[in-house]
Amino acid sequence: MTTNEVAATRPVDMARIKMARFATFFGFFQLGSLMLMWSTSTSSLRAAQGWEGESGDSKFGMLALAIGVGATVGCLAIGPLLDRFGPRAAARPVYLLYPLSYVALAFVDGLTAAILTGVMVGLLRGASSTASNVHGVQVERYYGRPIMSAFHAAYPAGGFLLGLVGSALARHFTDSPTVAYLTIGGVMAVLGFVASKWLLTRSELLPPEENTNTETSAKTRPTSTATLLILIGFGILLLASMLSENALLDWGQEFVRRTTGTTAGLAAAAVTFYSGAQFAGRLFGDKLAEKFGARAIVGASGAIGSAGALLALLGHSTPLALVGFVLLGLGLACIAPLMLSAAGRRDPENAGRNIGIVNAIGYSGMLVGPAAITILVDTTGIQWMPIVPAILLALIAVGGPALTRLVPNFDKPVTTTTKDGREMPIG
Repeated sequence: MTTNEVAATRPVDMARIKMARFATFFGFFQLGSLMLMWSTSTSSLRAAQGWEGESGDSKFGMLALAIGVGATVGCLAIGPLLDRFGPRAAARPVYLLYPLSYVALAFVDGLTAAILTGVMVGLLRGASSTASNVHGVQVERYYGRPIMSAFHAAYPAGGFLLGLVGSALARHFTDSPTVAYLTIGGVMAVLGFVASKWLLTRSELLPPEENTNTETSAKTRPTSTATLLILIGFGILLLASMLSENALLDWGQEFVRRTTGTTAGLAAAAVTFYSGAQFAGRLFGDKLAEKFGARAIVGASGAIGSAGALLALLGHSTPLALVGFVLLGLGLACIAPLMLSAAGRRDPENAGRNIGIVNAIGYSGMLVGPAAITILVDTTGIQWMPIVPAILLALIAVGGPALTRLVPNFDKPVTTTTKDGREMPIG
């Protein structure tokens, strides 16, 4: 019996599933909003702590590392809770507390207190990321088609909108992030608590698929050891994607400015074009994955992104660098959502654990990525920075399709009965 047939034995409230879908959009929107709130207030945070200038770099770096460690652990820790208690019970406190954790950071005094608070911020950030992805996979199963890329598009959308607010506050409150953390964090906490009431409960999750319409039947499903190895493979590919993105966001503007001789403003446009292309790619990624299949899109994404990195590396001109960054944005747009969706569908009963493993490996890039790329730049020169995404995305183009084929395809969408007796899909 397929998921669709099992679900047909109980009534399905179309409005309820659509609200669950909205709650997932908000989860990613909140993540992006708070990330840009953090990014636009780092200078005021450093001023409040007395970490200004080169002398404060190491202390701020220790705080950033603490957040990265906490996020990696948080990604992994919440997974089993999501599986055992369901998304609403496990994620609702996170959607409330994560925004408020920044408020605590605004009032700490001293490096030790900041690091401990940073670990808490990171734990909740990682937990929120895994929870949003797990819930997205469970909602996606109702629709029977890819919708994860659209969920991930809400992340840059939230970052852009709240980034504008954060930037405005940063111009007016230069000595402390308290106002930004209280206003943006407070609003996001209230909205998170409200939106989280529409998350699916454990009883509302679809039962595991029998996979009768896939290459991997229940009788031939690999052992748990094989599944763990596949999840590690997905995690490595996600790590490659995040390392590529970090290289572009951290070094992209400086790379374009110094290698093409353009102005700082035009060089910044390269990163902006990258972000815009990534947002556009996520808006259309689901339709493309539905039409051509996830394997084809993962392979094409890696190839397009690698080509963009090589164009930026070898073009030696501002226009070619801008085009290269657009291709990089398009290439990186759908890799993370497709990897995480595949990890969740591999074993829906343990989607939280599986996505937690993959997400934790990906988030570990926050720990090793900046240092590794800095060493490369210091050793070979900034002109070689794009070689990192070029190689990593080429590996994704080869390894991504091979891993994705080991995951069950989407089942038919769950249907509901209309008032006039017609059967129609949820979506």
